[in-house]
Amino acid sequence: MNRTVSTQNSSRDIESKCLLCGHATRTRHLFELSRPIQQCEECGLVYAKPFGDAVHCEYTESYYKQGVYANYIEEGSAIHKNAQRSLTRLEQITEGRELLDVGCAAGFFLAAARDRGWTVRGLEVSEYASEYARATLELPVTTGSIISPPESLTRFDVVTLWDTIEHLDRPDVALAHIHRLLNPCGVFVCSTGDYGSLLRRLTGKRWRLFADPTHNFFFDQRTLTAFLRRAGFEILTVSRRGKWVSLSMILHQSPLPFAAVVRRWLSARGHIPALYVNLWDVVTVYARRVRSGGAS
Repeated sequence: MNRTVSTQNSSRDIESKCLLCGHATRTRHLFELSRPIQQCEECGLVYAKPFGDAVHCEYTESYYKQGVYANYIEEGSAIHKNAQRSLTRLEQITEGRELLDVGCAAGFFLAAARDRGWTVRGLEVSEYASEYARATLELPVTTGSIISPPESLTRFDVVTLWDTIEHLDRPDVALAHIHRLLNPCGVFVCSTGDYGSLLRRLTGKRWRLFADPTHNFFFDQRTLTAFLRRAGFEILTVSRRGKWVSLSMILHQSPLPFAAVVRRWLSARGHIPALYVNLWDVVTVYARRVRSGGAS
């Protein structure tokens, strides 16, 4: 992708081809974090540059322990609680029980689905997380990417993409593959941070979703649903529900000086309570496969 940088003003407009609208349009530089954050002036899509497959190597054990997470494994109980509500919703809108979770991490959502009688399959780029899912939870999880999915994947009634689409370098290609992997009228669920949320507008570049250097895209409801419609999905519902989060995770992300001490004390005692939190800055979309779609 060619980029031409203009030095005539501080906005540093960049010419590029947008993955959403496809226009070779001018892109506005918003600010610098670990990478430049930019926005397409044609459709409003916000993304970090550069991005690419090299980011996959960052999902090592350290990413899940004392990186973005205090200890991802300690999130298992909270994820299980969140899964029950999501699975209840899915069971109301689809009769099929074949499920693929893309970006399944350690497999906690899949384990909850399996316990409710679903036939499950997972896809995860992290060798550390996918090995945990296979060895500890005995789940059928493949180490790989939805950008180039393994040929062994068949068709599914439901595909989920929980807090994963923002990590991808080609969400358009990913959605085309997901569309192909779904049965006719299959259901797709996607959640991600909401760039249009009040919290993001109040916190600016200090927004919590900017803290993860592996996030490539920052969607709002309009850009996310536009991607889905372009890939051949009909939007069913859009919500901004909260979720259960372990106190360990909350303390890990807290700037308070005593937070780390309290978190280690709780962890050492194996007592990790979960709290229900809704900051209204995560959007979840339920959609249905309605026609043939593909990436451009």
